[in-house]
Amino acid sequence: MAYVMSVDIGSTYTKGALFGYDENRTAPMELLEKSVTATTVEHLPAGFERVSAELMKSVPAGASRDISISFSSSAKGGLAIYALGIVPELTLKTAKLTALSAGGKVVGFSSYKLTAKDLRELEASSPDVVLLAGGTNGGNESFLRHNAKQLLRSDYLRQRATIVFAGNEVLAEEIPEELTGAGFDVRVADNIMPEIDAINPQNAREHIRDVFLQRIVKGKGLDVLVSKVGKSPNPTPYAVISLVEAISKYAPDFGEFILIDLGGATTDVYSYAREHHGAERVVYRGLPEPIVKRTVEGDLGMRVSAHSVADFVDEVTAQDPEFRRFIEIINNDTSYLPDDERGRAYDRLMAQTCIDMALQRHVGTQKRVFTAMGDAFIQQGKDLRAVSKLIGSGGYLSRADDFIYSGESMAGVGALSSGEQVYLVPQHIDYCRDSQYIFPLLGNLVDDLAERAVLTALESLT
Repeated sequence: MAYVMSVDIGSTYTKGALFGYDENRTAPMELLEKSVTATTVEHLPAGFERVSAELMKSVPAGASRDISISFSSSAKGGLAIYALGIVPELTLKTAKLTALSAGGKVVGFSSYKLTAKDLRELEASSPDVVLLAGGTNGGNESFLRHNAKQLLRSDYLRQRATIVFAGNEVLAEEIPEELTGAGFDVRVADNIMPEIDAINPQNAREHIRDVFLQRIVKGKGLDVLVSKVGKSPNPTPYAVISLVEAISKYAPDFGEFILIDLGGATTDVYSYAREHHGAERVVYRGLPEPIVKRTVEGDLGMRVSAHSVADFVDEVTAQDPEFRRFIEIINNDTSYLPDDERGRAYDRLMAQTCIDMALQRHVGTQKRVFTAMGDAFIQQGKDLRAVSKLIGSGGYLSRADDFIYSGESMAGVGALSSGEQVYLVPQHIDYCRDSQYIFPLLGNLVDDLAERAVLTALESLT
């Protein structure tokens, strides 16, 4: 039997798992051991070492030197990206999608010409990366030139951020040379929107990931782990999106699906679904959506974002003094787990609310309009009404065997009424969960053991 170890260093907990597999056949791997410890924020390798030492106890002595180790990290809050485009519905949207698919978090965005006020807000967001996009190839040049000149004014960005140029290829030498000559760290990627209605995020995504490896690895001792393990970490969301992409490739019969990763501070939504638009009387506006899409909601989470989530629950519950007390308890103690039925019911409500709101923001919309030819529908974004599989992952969803998400609470937002906007949310949901909480860990193994990782992930679903 061969062995492989995967570790994820989160902002709160460091988690790891040991898997075994038969090298002579492609089949699901066996989960041999799991371990978790509090993340040692001051020196990340300490928590990593505790987890890996615990996992190594399950490895036969003779096999210990041959174990492959992969790891990921969302410590330090992940990679902060500021998206800078031109037209909000086109290059700016593409820039945000690119940043999210690279496993980063979008801390700000701006369109058209960057003003002095915009520049101050950009600096205040403390980005690791500024994704400088705009203009199709051979198209608009003036906005990019203006925005580059504004960036040149910032000593803060010169010292602390990387500029990833991913705009009009006509300027792919001029602007990077100007920024580099002024002391900026600049990477040049392919245009993320080379033509109208065409998006090309892959190359920029790889450049952003490289920045993650160089910037995050230098912090809090991760460079020590790189030397020991012999490879660099993945951003945790990048690992998950890699697994989602691998499922679509190696398990096509599983079909289209949505993955919800619900954490204490954020809710990440991943969807694998082809576009469903172009039906009679439906007019699609905006860019086509990627087949694999990620969004992240920074105000939706089970603990750190509790006050924000409480604002979205129904009015009766929101005014319940017991519920408000519960919110204060979990806000002050983010590790708190209720041991009574009332508290567990509040947790279930919080989880349902996070999923409801995150799904509404992830999917597209349709709005009925009236024309001389009769009524029609304007669609923007991704139509997920036909997608039924929804996978729950993350600390709460993975362990909550008394929580089943049905989507019934969103029945109203997906029903057409006169002139109202509707959300293209799933109409029927078959809910399953990552009960072992191993999806992020399996995502780390996609580069080397993609098919085995996919088979293991699907077999683990409850």
